[in-house]
Amino acid sequence: MKIAIIGAGPRGLMMLHRLLKTLKQPAEIDLYDSFQIGGHVWRTDQPLYYLMNSTAQLVTLFNDYQEKSTTGPTFYEWSQSEAAQTFIKEQHYDQDFSKVCHSLQPNDFGPRALFGVYAQWFYQEIRENLSGNLSINFINQTVNSAAVLSKNRYEIQTDATTITYDKVICSTGTSNNRLTNDEKSLANYADQYNLTYITPSYVNEADLTNITSDQTVLLRGLGLNFFDYLATFTTGRGGKYSYDKNQHLTYQPSGKEPKLVAGSRRGVPYYPKTMNQLPLGQHLPLYFLNWENIKTNLVDQKLSFAKFWDLFQAEIENRYYQLLIKAKYPNLNAESFTKAFQTSKDRKATIAKCNFNEEDLLDWNLLANPVAGTSITNIAAYQKILLQWVKLITDDAKLGSLHAPITGALTIFVDMRTTIQKLVAEHYFTNDDYVNKFIKEFTSFTGFLTSGPPVIRYEQLQALLEAKILTIVPPQLQVIGANHHFIARSHFYPGEIFTCDALIEARLPKTNLSLTNDKLLNSLQKDNIFSSYKIPLTDGQQFNTQAVNVAEPNFNPLDSQGELHHHLFVWGLPITGVEWMTTALPHALSDDRNFMITNQIAKQIVNH
Repeated sequence: MKIAIIGAGPRGLMMLHRLLKTLKQPAEIDLYDSFQIGGHVWRTDQPLYYLMNSTAQLVTLFNDYQEKSTTGPTFYEWSQSEAAQTFIKEQHYDQDFSKVCHSLQPNDFGPRALFGVYAQWFYQEIRENLSGNLSINFINQTVNSAAVLSKNRYEIQTDATTITYDKVICSTGTSNNRLTNDEKSLANYADQYNLTYITPSYVNEADLTNITSDQTVLLRGLGLNFFDYLATFTTGRGGKYSYDKNQHLTYQPSGKEPKLVAGSRRGVPYYPKTMNQLPLGQHLPLYFLNWENIKTNLVDQKLSFAKFWDLFQAEIENRYYQLLIKAKYPNLNAESFTKAFQTSKDRKATIAKCNFNEEDLLDWNLLANPVAGTSITNIAAYQKILLQWVKLITDDAKLGSLHAPITGALTIFVDMRTTIQKLVAEHYFTNDDYVNKFIKEFTSFTGFLTSGPPVIRYEQLQALLEAKILTIVPPQLQVIGANHHFIARSHFYPGEIFTCDALIEARLPKTNLSLTNDKLLNSLQKDNIFSSYKIPLTDGQQFNTQAVNVAEPNFNPLDSQGELHHHLFVWGLPITGVEWMTTALPHALSDDRNFMITNQIAKQIVNH
């Protein structure tokens, strides 16, 4: 049997590992990627100040689905091993990864480049433990097409090779998209007036050489990509962060930084992640969003989004008040509160009985909009209000996941993740609820709450705001080209404008089959092997997710006539919309859905 895996990032490597564990017959597997082993995100040549968004001890590439113990070293365990030191020495990397390993702590958010080293070591481990009837080969090329020769034969083409396979697994990552009309207009304007315009991309691959210290740069977006750009324009240009005698982080400019202006629709950066304080394998119990409650609330085998949202809110509220009681209310008992909260028919009344101070009550509107209700007269006043919130949430996050009421409560989202992924994948929501509530509202809101940077990035954000290196525009950012510059303003303060020499779209390209520049995805669409996952709604409309339509649980793509390709498999980012949270690295000892999917695909390949 001859198998191709397209994509050598974490998902491609996990798929390779599982196949080799599952295959009983002789097989040859080719692994394709235009980047190195580890893929695009985890390049080992990127600066060490680009950080992961997951805690070192929790992430792994070794499949432990439904296992009681890990099946191989987690990223952190590997980093502390002799095997890591030996591998790093043998590879002759340009960066001192040995030193990074020695300084890494279990709950650190490690450098992305070091995880790339872990991925490459993982691949070497796979190669060294091959059985005699199996072989693997890495082809460091871009796949341009995968043509169907017959019912179970596929021809893969690169610029240099054409090879035929029995099975093909597509696990590609983020790809660049063709520009939208708005982006085309801005790009044309930049060309016309010699401005810098950076489209959505990975920060370490953006050309920032023309941006000088006398320029003003507008960053559009306040998520993870934004924080990477902050690191690039500060640490990457020689600036230094240091703690003063009061353990307050300050910033010493190098003089090479441009003036930074940033904004978004919400006008507030994504919440920071607190430091994990739970040991590996220990999870927070779910009192509300668990399968017992879900099944109790099904109507015609569907869970209404309203009920889902109620259970989701209750889970976070319960965790918040548990932590708040432990932090500030010694006369109350957290366990007793949870028992009362869990059985209460009126949870607001249960909270009221505790007599919490008004400022301590969890306000979902304030959680969604931290600057709501404040009196802001101009942009300078907004900086002061925002800085107060940044300091508040930073201080909270520094307490850690077992002590921080706000960010600690949000960490329970990780424990809810697998449940929510199953609700999406197994269609527990009605189509209308899934599109109008889950995709259009819930995904964005929870991303804001839970997909932010490590808390150190928020300390740095505070330092940059205080040093006036950075200004954040109030909500509803608007951008146009005018007067030979990019002009930015808030919808709420139209009279105060920022004149900018560069505009950077501080976000990654979204999965979008209609706009993708990926040659393979476009080829498969053109040949009607892939089609978009479109969801019919009760108003007669169809919502196009822009994801590859696959039939679960086997992850075979469907063409536009609904015909399955049984020997072709697609998972990961291309099916974002069919699946949820397709970018997350697998967590050890958590029955991670990434591992479940690799098991399912490997089983299909072996049995068919």
